[in-house]
Amino acid sequence: MTVREEAAPAEPRRKLAEQVARRIEDDIIDRGWPVGEALGAEAELIERYGVSRAAIREAISILEYKQVAAMRRGRGGGLVVRAPAGAAVAESVAAFFHFADVSVDELYEARITLEVLAAQLAARRIGEGDIAHLRDVAATDTVARPLSVAIARASANPVLSIFIPTLTRVTGVLAGPPADDYDLGESSSAERSRALRAIAEAIVSGDEVKAERRVRSHLQGERTWLLGVREARTAGRAVAPPLSLAEQLAEAGADSASAKLPEKVALIVRQEIHRLGWPTGDVLGNEPTLCEELGVSRAVFREAVRILEHNGVARMRQGPGGGLMVLAPDPARVVEALALYLRYLKVKSTDLFEVRTAVELKAVELAAARAAEPAAAEQRQEVVAALRHERVAEVRHRAHADLHVALSRLSGNRLLTLFTAVLAATTPLRLPGNDEYRERSAAIHEQIADAALTGDASLARHRMARHLDALSGWLRDSL
Repeated sequence: MTVREEAAPAEPRRKLAEQVARRIEDDIIDRGWPVGEALGAEAELIERYGVSRAAIREAISILEYKQVAAMRRGRGGGLVVRAPAGAAVAESVAAFFHFADVSVDELYEARITLEVLAAQLAARRIGEGDIAHLRDVAATDTVARPLSVAIARASANPVLSIFIPTLTRVTGVLAGPPADDYDLGESSSAERSRALRAIAEAIVSGDEVKAERRVRSHLQGERTWLLGVREARTAGRAVAPPLSLAEQLAEAGADSASAKLPEKVALIVRQEIHRLGWPTGDVLGNEPTLCEELGVSRAVFREAVRILEHNGVARMRQGPGGGLMVLAPDPARVVEALALYLRYLKVKSTDLFEVRTAVELKAVELAAARAAEPAAAEQRQEVVAALRHERVAEVRHRAHADLHVALSRLSGNRLLTLFTAVLAATTPLRLPGNDEYRERSAAIHEQIADAALTGDASLARHRMARHLDALSGWLRDSL
Protein backbone atom coordinates (compact mmCIF):
# COMPACT_ATOMS: atom_id res chain seq x y z
CA MET A 1 0.00 0.00 0.00
CA THR A 2 2.60 2.56 -1.07
CA VAL A 3 1.50 3.72 -4.50
CA ARG A 4 0.15 7.29 -4.65
CA GLU A 5 -2.03 8.93 -7.29
CA GLU A 6 0.07 11.26 -9.43
CA ALA A 7 -2.08 12.20 -12.41
CA ALA A 8 -5.37 14.06 -12.01
CA PRO A 9 -7.66 15.87 -14.42
CA ALA A 10 -6.65 19.47 -15.04
CA GLU A 11 -8.51 21.78 -12.65
CA PRO A 12 -10.02 24.05 -15.36
CA ARG A 13 -11.40 21.01 -17.25
CA ARG A 14 -12.86 19.54 -14.07
CA LYS A 15 -14.59 22.82 -13.23
CA LEU A 16 -15.92 23.04 -16.78
CA ALA A 17 -17.22 19.46 -16.54
CA GLU A 18 -18.98 20.30 -13.26
CA GLN A 19 -20.61 23.33 -14.89
CA VAL A 20 -21.78 21.23 -17.84
CA ALA A 21 -23.10 18.52 -15.48
CA ARG A 22 -25.07 21.17 -13.60
CA ARG A 23 -26.51 22.55 -16.86
CA ILE A 24 -27.64 19.04 -17.83
CA GLU A 25 -29.17 18.56 -14.37
CA ASP A 26 -31.06 21.85 -14.75
CA ASP A 27 -32.34 20.74 -18.15
CA ILE A 28 -33.51 17.42 -16.65
CA ILE A 29 -35.31 19.22 -13.81
CA ASP A 30 -36.91 21.73 -16.24
CA ARG A 31 -38.22 18.81 -18.32
CA GLY A 32 -39.85 17.23 -15.26
CA TRP A 33 -37.17 14.54 -14.77
CA PRO A 34 -38.33 12.29 -17.65
CA VAL A 35 -36.91 8.93 -16.54
CA GLY A 36 -35.89 6.75 -19.50
CA GLU A 37 -35.73 9.60 -21.99
CA ALA A 38 -32.54 9.94 -24.07
CA LEU A 39 -31.04 13.44 -23.96
CA GLY A 40 -28.86 12.81 -27.00
CA ALA A 41 -25.77 10.99 -28.20
CA GLU A 42 -22.29 12.16 -27.23
CA ALA A 43 -21.85 14.19 -30.44
CA GLU A 44 -25.20 15.95 -29.90
CA LEU A 45 -24.28 16.82 -26.31
CA ILE A 46 -20.91 18.23 -27.41
CA GLU A 47 -22.65 20.50 -29.90
CA ARG A 48 -25.50 21.49 -27.56
CA TYR A 49 -23.27 22.48 -24.66
CA GLY A 50 -20.36 23.76 -26.76
CA VAL A 51 -17.57 21.85 -25.01
CA SER A 52 -14.90 19.28 -25.86
CA ARG A 53 -15.38 15.51 -25.89
CA ALA A 54 -13.15 15.22 -22.79
CA ALA A 55 -15.29 17.73 -20.86
CA ILE A 56 -18.60 16.09 -21.87
CA ARG A 57 -17.30 12.64 -20.89
CA GLU A 58 -16.21 13.92 -17.50
CA ALA A 59 -19.59 15.63 -17.06
CA ILE A 60 -21.31 12.31 -17.88
CA SER A 61 -19.11 10.59 -15.29
CA ILE A 62 -20.33 13.10 -12.68
CA LEU A 63 -23.96 12.51 -13.67
CA GLU A 64 -23.47 8.73 -13.47
CA TYR A 65 -21.91 9.13 -10.01
CA LYS A 66 -25.01 11.03 -8.91
CA GLN A 67 -27.32 8.49 -10.63
CA VAL A 68 -28.95 11.31 -12.59
CA ALA A 69 -28.23 9.87 -16.04
CA ALA A 70 -26.16 7.15 -17.73
CA MET A 71 -24.84 6.42 -21.20
CA ARG A 72 -26.72 3.69 -23.04
CA ARG A 73 -24.90 2.02 -25.92
CA GLY A 74 -26.33 0.80 -29.19
CA ARG A 75 -29.31 1.81 -31.23
CA GLY A 76 -31.52 4.41 -29.59
CA GLY A 77 -28.81 5.00 -27.02
CA GLY A 78 -27.20 8.15 -25.70
CA LEU A 79 -27.37 9.86 -22.31
CA VAL A 80 -30.50 8.47 -20.66
CA VAL A 81 -32.25 10.01 -17.64
CA ARG A 82 -32.28 7.76 -14.56
CA ALA A 83 -34.37 7.59 -11.41
CA PRO A 84 -31.97 8.07 -8.48
CA ALA A 85 -32.15 5.30 -5.88
CA GLY A 86 -32.86 6.52 -2.35
CA ALA A 87 -30.92 3.64 -0.83
CA ALA A 88 -27.85 4.50 -2.92
CA VAL A 89 -28.03 8.15 -1.83
CA ALA A 90 -28.31 7.09 1.83
CA GLU A 91 -25.35 4.74 1.43
CA SER A 92 -23.16 7.48 -0.08
CA VAL A 93 -23.92 9.70 2.94
CA ALA A 94 -23.13 6.85 5.34
CA ALA A 95 -19.84 6.25 3.48
CA PHE A 96 -18.87 9.90 3.90
CA PHE A 97 -19.52 9.83 7.63
CA HIS A 98 -17.60 6.56 7.93
CA PHE A 99 -14.67 8.45 6.39
CA ALA A 100 -15.26 11.46 8.69
CA ASP A 101 -15.33 9.13 11.73
CA VAL A 102 -18.50 10.73 13.08
CA SER A 103 -18.95 10.25 16.83
CA VAL A 104 -21.76 8.48 18.68
CA ASP A 105 -22.72 11.79 20.31
CA GLU A 106 -23.02 13.52 16.92
CA LEU A 107 -25.12 10.66 15.59
CA TYR A 108 -27.58 10.60 18.48
CA GLU A 109 -27.93 14.39 18.63
CA ALA A 110 -29.06 14.18 15.00
CA ARG A 111 -31.17 11.05 15.46
CA ILE A 112 -33.02 12.42 18.49
CA THR A 113 -33.69 15.70 16.66
CA LEU A 114 -35.16 14.03 13.57
CA GLU A 115 -36.83 10.99 15.15
CA VAL A 116 -38.60 13.07 17.80
CA LEU A 117 -39.93 15.31 15.02
CA ALA A 118 -41.01 12.23 13.03
CA ALA A 119 -42.84 10.78 16.06
CA GLN A 120 -44.67 14.07 16.68
CA LEU A 121 -45.74 14.36 13.05
CA ALA A 122 -46.71 10.68 12.86
CA ALA A 123 -48.91 11.04 15.96
CA ARG A 124 -50.59 13.98 14.25
CA ARG A 125 -50.90 12.49 10.74
CA ILE A 126 -50.90 8.68 10.86
CA GLY A 127 -53.58 7.13 8.67
CA GLU A 128 -55.42 3.83 8.93
CA GLY A 129 -53.14 2.29 6.31
CA ASP A 130 -50.00 2.94 8.39
CA ILE A 131 -51.30 1.73 11.77
CA ALA A 132 -51.07 -2.02 11.08
CA HIS A 133 -47.66 -1.60 9.44
CA LEU A 134 -46.32 0.42 12.40
CA ARG A 135 -47.54 -2.14 14.93
CA ASP A 136 -46.11 -5.02 12.92
CA VAL A 137 -42.67 -3.37 12.67
CA ALA A 138 -42.73 -2.51 16.40
CA ALA A 139 -43.38 -6.17 17.20
CA THR A 140 -40.63 -7.51 14.92
CA ASP A 141 -38.09 -4.61 14.73
CA THR A 142 -35.04 -5.82 12.79
CA VAL A 143 -31.94 -4.25 11.23
CA ALA A 144 -33.60 -4.55 7.83
CA ARG A 145 -36.95 -3.11 9.05
CA PRO A 146 -36.34 -0.68 11.92
CA LEU A 147 -39.19 1.09 13.69
CA SER A 148 -37.56 4.49 13.07
CA VAL A 149 -38.04 4.11 9.31
CA ALA A 150 -41.69 3.07 9.75
CA ILE A 151 -42.30 6.15 11.92
CA ALA A 152 -40.66 8.36 9.28
CA ARG A 153 -43.05 6.91 6.71
CA ALA A 154 -46.04 7.55 8.98
CA SER A 155 -44.89 11.17 9.46
CA ALA A 156 -45.85 11.83 5.81
CA ASN A 157 -42.73 13.97 5.41
CA PRO A 158 -40.55 12.63 2.57
CA VAL A 159 -37.48 14.50 3.85
CA LEU A 160 -37.58 12.47 7.06
CA SER A 161 -38.09 9.33 4.97
CA ILE A 162 -34.69 10.08 3.39
CA PHE A 163 -32.71 11.46 6.33
CA ILE A 164 -33.74 8.90 8.98
CA PRO A 165 -32.78 5.77 6.96
CA THR A 166 -29.47 7.53 6.27
CA LEU A 167 -28.87 7.84 10.02
CA THR A 168 -29.78 4.19 10.63
CA ARG A 169 -27.07 3.28 8.10
CA VAL A 170 -24.57 5.48 9.97
CA THR A 171 -25.61 3.69 13.18
CA GLY A 172 -24.86 0.35 11.51
CA VAL A 173 -21.45 1.65 10.43
CA LEU A 174 -20.58 2.67 14.00
CA ALA A 175 -21.91 -0.57 15.50
CA GLY A 176 -20.01 -2.76 13.03
CA PRO A 177 -21.14 -6.21 11.89
CA PRO A 178 -23.54 -8.05 14.22
CA ALA A 179 -21.77 -10.28 16.75
CA ASP A 180 -22.20 -11.80 20.19
CA ASP A 181 -22.12 -8.38 21.87
CA TYR A 182 -25.35 -7.49 20.04
CA ASP A 183 -27.14 -10.02 22.24
CA LEU A 184 -29.14 -7.99 24.75
CA GLY A 185 -30.07 -10.95 26.88
CA GLU A 186 -33.62 -12.10 27.52
CA SER A 187 -34.51 -9.39 30.07
CA SER A 188 -33.12 -6.44 28.09
CA SER A 189 -34.56 -7.78 24.85
CA ALA A 190 -38.03 -7.99 26.39
CA GLU A 191 -37.64 -4.45 27.79
CA ARG A 192 -36.63 -3.14 24.34
CA SER A 193 -39.60 -4.88 22.73
CA ARG A 194 -41.98 -3.29 25.26
CA ALA A 195 -40.42 0.14 24.65
CA LEU A 196 -40.88 -0.13 20.88
CA ARG A 197 -44.49 -1.22 21.19
CA ALA A 198 -45.13 1.64 23.64
CA ILE A 199 -43.73 4.14 21.12
CA ALA A 200 -46.00 2.74 18.40
CA GLU A 201 -49.08 2.90 20.63
CA ALA A 202 -48.36 6.52 21.64
CA ILE A 203 -48.24 7.43 17.95
CA VAL A 204 -51.39 5.46 17.10
CA SER A 205 -53.25 7.17 19.95
CA GLY A 206 -52.18 10.60 18.67
CA ASP A 207 -50.34 11.53 21.87
CA GLU A 208 -47.47 13.72 20.60
CA VAL A 209 -46.05 14.44 24.05
CA LYS A 210 -45.92 10.79 25.06
CA ALA A 211 -44.50 9.77 21.66
CA GLU A 212 -41.74 12.37 21.95
CA ARG A 213 -40.83 11.34 25.49
CA ARG A 214 -40.72 7.62 24.65
CA VAL A 215 -38.65 8.08 21.48
CA ARG A 216 -36.17 10.33 23.28
CA SER A 217 -35.80 7.88 26.18
CA HIS A 218 -35.38 4.92 23.82
CA LEU A 219 -32.68 6.65 21.76
CA GLN A 220 -30.78 7.77 24.85
CA GLY A 221 -30.73 4.16 26.02
CA GLU A 222 -29.62 2.99 22.57
CA ARG A 223 -26.80 5.55 22.62
CA THR A 224 -25.52 4.13 25.92
CA TRP A 225 -25.70 0.61 24.48
CA LEU A 226 -23.77 1.60 21.33
CA LEU A 227 -21.03 3.27 23.37
CA GLY A 228 -20.68 0.03 25.32
CA VAL A 229 -20.49 -2.08 22.14
CA ARG A 230 -17.79 0.15 20.66
CA GLU A 231 -15.79 0.17 23.87
CA ALA A 232 -15.90 -3.63 24.09
CA ARG A 233 -14.87 -4.01 20.46
CA THR A 234 -12.01 -1.55 20.84
CA ALA A 235 -10.71 -3.56 23.80
CA GLY A 236 -11.14 -6.80 21.84
CA ARG A 237 -9.24 -5.47 18.83
CA ALA A 238 -6.33 -4.52 21.06
CA VAL A 239 -5.67 -8.17 21.90
CA ALA A 240 -7.09 -10.05 18.91
CA PRO A 241 -5.60 -10.05 15.39
CA PRO A 242 -7.95 -8.67 12.69
CA LEU A 243 -9.95 -11.18 10.70
CA SER A 244 -9.04 -11.74 7.06
CA LEU A 245 -11.27 -10.11 4.44
CA ALA A 246 -12.77 -13.51 3.57
CA GLU A 247 -13.53 -14.20 7.26
CA GLN A 248 -15.17 -10.78 7.63
CA LEU A 249 -17.24 -11.43 4.53
CA ALA A 250 -18.32 -14.83 5.87
CA GLU A 251 -19.48 -13.18 9.11
CA ALA A 252 -21.35 -10.48 7.18
CA GLY A 253 -22.98 -13.16 5.02
CA ALA A 254 -24.25 -15.02 8.05
CA ASP A 255 -25.72 -11.94 9.71
CA SER A 256 -27.15 -9.83 6.87
CA ALA A 257 -28.87 -12.13 4.42
CA SER A 258 -30.95 -9.25 3.03
CA ALA A 259 -27.92 -7.55 1.43
CA LYS A 260 -26.58 -8.66 -1.94
CA LEU A 261 -23.05 -10.09 -2.09
CA PRO A 262 -21.49 -7.08 -3.94
CA GLU A 263 -22.98 -4.75 -1.30
CA LYS A 264 -21.45 -6.88 1.46
CA VAL A 265 -18.08 -6.87 -0.32
CA ALA A 266 -18.21 -3.07 -0.69
CA LEU A 267 -18.98 -2.69 3.02
CA ILE A 268 -16.15 -5.03 4.06
CA VAL A 269 -13.68 -3.11 1.88
CA ARG A 270 -14.88 0.19 3.35
CA GLN A 271 -14.49 -1.16 6.90
CA GLU A 272 -10.97 -2.34 6.05
CA ILE A 273 -10.12 1.11 4.67
CA HIS A 274 -11.41 2.64 7.90
CA ARG A 275 -9.37 0.20 10.01
CA LEU A 276 -6.25 1.22 8.09
CA GLY A 277 -6.87 4.88 8.90
CA TRP A 278 -8.42 5.76 5.50
CA PRO A 279 -5.05 6.09 3.68
CA THR A 280 -6.15 8.33 0.80
CA GLY A 281 -4.15 7.70 -2.37
CA ASP A 282 -2.90 4.26 -1.33
CA VAL A 283 -3.62 1.16 -3.42
CA LEU A 284 -5.16 -1.73 -1.48
CA GLY A 285 -4.26 -4.30 -4.13
CA ASN A 286 -5.01 -5.29 -7.70
CA GLU A 287 -8.13 -7.11 -8.85
CA PRO A 288 -6.77 -10.71 -8.79
CA THR A 289 -5.23 -10.23 -5.33
CA LEU A 290 -8.36 -8.72 -3.78
CA CYS A 291 -10.64 -11.32 -5.40
CA GLU A 292 -8.49 -14.02 -3.81
CA GLU A 293 -8.38 -12.31 -0.40
CA LEU A 294 -12.16 -11.85 -0.41
CA GLY A 295 -12.92 -15.24 -1.95
CA VAL A 296 -15.26 -13.81 -4.61
CA SER A 297 -15.50 -13.86 -8.39
CA ARG A 298 -14.34 -11.02 -10.63
CA ALA A 299 -17.94 -10.22 -11.55
CA VAL A 300 -18.92 -9.75 -7.88
CA PHE A 301 -15.76 -7.75 -7.15
CA ARG A 302 -16.33 -5.42 -10.11
CA GLU A 303 -19.90 -4.72 -9.01
CA ALA A 304 -18.59 -3.94 -5.50
CA VAL A 305 -16.03 -1.55 -7.02
CA ARG A 306 -18.86 0.27 -8.83
CA ILE A 307 -20.57 0.78 -5.45
CA LEU A 308 -17.31 2.04 -3.89
CA GLU A 309 -16.76 4.40 -6.83
CA HIS A 310 -20.33 5.72 -6.58
CA ASN A 311 -19.79 6.44 -2.88
CA GLY A 312 -16.43 8.14 -3.52
CA VAL A 313 -14.60 5.61 -1.32
CA ALA A 314 -12.22 4.01 -3.87
CA ARG A 315 -11.69 3.54 -7.59
CA MET A 316 -9.70 1.23 -9.83
CA ARG A 317 -6.47 2.79 -11.07
CA GLN A 318 -5.20 1.42 -14.36
CA GLY A 319 -1.62 0.86 -15.51
CA PRO A 320 1.56 -0.30 -13.76
CA GLY A 321 1.22 -0.26 -9.99
CA GLY A 322 -2.51 0.13 -10.36
CA GLY A 323 -5.32 -1.39 -8.36
CA LEU A 324 -8.08 -0.31 -5.98
CA MET A 325 -7.06 3.17 -4.83
CA VAL A 326 -8.48 4.81 -1.68
CA LEU A 327 -10.30 8.14 -2.18
CA ALA A 328 -11.47 10.84 0.22
CA PRO A 329 -15.25 11.22 -0.15
CA ASP A 330 -16.16 14.79 -1.12
CA PRO A 331 -18.67 16.46 1.25
CA ALA A 332 -19.77 18.86 -1.48
CA ARG A 333 -20.76 15.90 -3.66
CA VAL A 334 -22.72 14.36 -0.78
CA VAL A 335 -24.65 17.61 -0.28
CA GLU A 336 -25.32 17.83 -4.03
CA ALA A 337 -26.50 14.19 -4.20
CA LEU A 338 -28.99 14.67 -1.35
CA ALA A 339 -30.21 18.02 -2.67
CA LEU A 340 -30.64 16.61 -6.16
CA TYR A 341 -32.61 13.64 -4.84
CA LEU A 342 -34.96 15.99 -3.00
CA ARG A 343 -35.48 17.88 -6.27
CA TYR A 344 -36.19 14.63 -8.07
CA LEU A 345 -38.88 13.81 -5.49
CA LYS A 346 -40.42 17.30 -5.90
CA VAL A 347 -40.65 17.68 -2.14
CA LYS A 348 -43.04 20.37 -0.91
CA SER A 349 -41.44 23.49 0.54
CA THR A 350 -43.41 23.08 3.77
CA ASP A 351 -41.95 19.58 4.29
CA LEU A 352 -38.43 20.89 3.74
CA PHE A 353 -38.95 23.78 6.13
CA GLU A 354 -40.50 21.55 8.79
CA VAL A 355 -37.27 19.54 8.97
CA ARG A 356 -35.00 22.55 8.46
CA THR A 357 -36.54 24.28 11.49
CA ALA A 358 -35.92 21.30 13.80
CA VAL A 359 -32.34 20.84 12.53
CA GLU A 360 -31.35 24.50 12.79
CA LEU A 361 -32.85 25.01 16.24
CA LYS A 362 -30.82 22.07 17.58
CA ALA A 363 -27.71 23.26 15.75
CA VAL A 364 -27.83 26.79 17.13
CA GLU A 365 -28.41 25.42 20.65
CA LEU A 366 -25.30 23.23 20.33
CA ALA A 367 -23.35 26.11 18.76
CA ALA A 368 -24.01 28.31 21.79
CA ALA A 369 -22.95 25.50 24.13
CA ARG A 370 -19.67 25.03 22.23
CA ALA A 371 -18.84 28.64 21.28
CA ALA A 372 -16.37 29.30 24.09
CA GLU A 373 -14.32 26.13 23.52
CA PRO A 374 -10.80 26.67 22.13
CA ALA A 375 -11.44 23.98 19.49
CA ALA A 376 -14.27 26.12 18.06
CA ALA A 377 -12.05 29.11 17.16
CA GLU A 378 -12.09 28.44 13.42
CA GLN A 379 -15.88 27.97 13.36
CA ARG A 380 -16.37 31.22 15.34
CA GLN A 381 -14.39 33.04 12.64
CA GLU A 382 -16.62 31.47 9.98
CA VAL A 383 -19.68 32.92 11.72
CA VAL A 384 -18.07 36.36 11.84
CA ALA A 385 -17.07 36.09 8.16
CA ALA A 386 -20.63 35.10 7.18
CA LEU A 387 -22.00 38.18 8.95
CA ARG A 388 -19.44 40.39 7.20
CA HIS A 389 -20.40 39.02 3.77
CA GLU A 390 -24.02 40.04 4.33
CA ARG A 391 -22.84 43.67 4.56
CA VAL A 392 -20.96 43.50 1.23
CA ALA A 393 -23.26 44.63 -1.57
CA GLU A 394 -21.60 42.48 -4.24
CA VAL A 395 -22.16 39.15 -2.45
CA ARG A 396 -24.96 39.64 0.08
CA HIS A 397 -27.66 38.50 -2.37
CA ARG A 398 -26.24 34.98 -2.14
CA ALA A 399 -24.97 35.12 1.46
CA HIS A 400 -28.33 34.68 3.23
CA ALA A 401 -27.85 30.97 3.94
CA ASP A 402 -24.15 31.28 4.85
CA LEU A 403 -24.83 32.29 8.47
CA HIS A 404 -27.16 29.32 8.95
CA VAL A 405 -24.53 26.87 7.68
CA ALA A 406 -21.74 28.59 9.67
CA LEU A 407 -23.74 28.27 12.91
CA SER A 408 -24.30 24.58 12.17
CA ARG A 409 -20.55 24.13 11.77
CA LEU A 410 -20.04 25.88 15.11
CA SER A 411 -22.32 23.22 16.64
CA GLY A 412 -19.56 20.66 16.03
CA ASN A 413 -22.12 18.20 14.69
CA ARG A 414 -21.22 17.24 11.12
CA LEU A 415 -24.52 15.43 10.51
CA LEU A 416 -26.57 18.51 11.41
CA THR A 417 -24.19 20.65 9.35
CA LEU A 418 -24.70 18.48 6.27
CA PHE A 419 -28.48 18.48 6.69
CA THR A 420 -28.48 22.27 7.16
CA ALA A 421 -26.42 22.74 4.00
CA VAL A 422 -28.76 20.48 2.01
CA LEU A 423 -31.94 22.11 3.32
CA ALA A 424 -30.58 25.65 2.90
CA ALA A 425 -29.68 24.80 -0.71
CA THR A 426 -33.09 23.33 -1.52
CA THR A 427 -35.60 25.46 0.43
CA PRO A 428 -37.40 27.52 -2.23
CA LEU A 429 -37.63 31.04 -0.78
CA ARG A 430 -38.87 34.08 -2.67
CA LEU A 431 -37.12 36.73 -0.58
CA PRO A 432 -37.50 40.46 -1.32
CA GLY A 433 -34.53 41.86 -3.22
CA ASN A 434 -34.62 45.37 -1.82
CA ASP A 435 -31.92 46.84 0.40
CA GLU A 436 -34.32 47.47 3.29
CA TYR A 437 -35.15 43.77 3.63
CA ARG A 438 -31.51 42.74 3.29
CA GLU A 439 -30.45 45.18 6.01
CA ARG A 440 -33.18 43.91 8.33
CA SER A 441 -32.22 40.28 7.63
CA ALA A 442 -28.54 41.02 8.30
CA ALA A 443 -29.44 42.71 11.60
CA ILE A 444 -31.49 39.67 12.68
CA HIS A 445 -28.62 37.35 11.77
CA GLU A 446 -26.28 39.48 13.89
CA GLN A 447 -28.62 39.13 16.87
CA ILE A 448 -28.77 35.34 16.47
CA ALA A 449 -24.99 35.09 16.10
CA ASP A 450 -24.39 37.36 19.10
CA ALA A 451 -26.51 35.11 21.33
CA ALA A 452 -24.74 31.99 20.04
CA LEU A 453 -21.21 33.40 20.29
CA THR A 454 -21.82 34.61 23.87
CA GLY A 455 -23.05 31.15 24.86
CA ASP A 456 -26.71 32.04 25.47
CA ALA A 457 -28.34 28.89 24.07
CA SER A 458 -31.90 29.78 25.09
CA LEU A 459 -31.75 33.24 23.51
CA ALA A 460 -30.04 31.92 20.38
CA ARG A 461 -32.74 29.28 19.96
CA HIS A 462 -35.50 31.85 20.60
CA ARG A 463 -34.11 34.25 18.01
CA MET A 464 -33.53 31.53 15.43
CA ALA A 465 -37.09 30.22 15.94
CA ARG A 466 -38.55 33.69 15.36
CA HIS A 467 -36.35 34.20 12.29
CA LEU A 468 -37.32 30.85 10.75
CA ASP A 469 -40.99 31.50 11.47
CA ALA A 470 -40.72 34.80 9.59
CA LEU A 471 -38.90 33.10 6.70
CA SER A 472 -41.70 30.55 6.32
CA GLY A 473 -43.89 33.33 4.97
CA TRP A 474 -41.60 33.62 1.94
CA LEU A 475 -41.74 29.95 0.92
CA ARG A 476 -42.50 29.09 -2.68
CA ASP A 477 -44.81 26.14 -3.36
CA SER A 478 -42.19 23.62 -4.54
CA LEU A 479 -38.56 23.02 -5.49
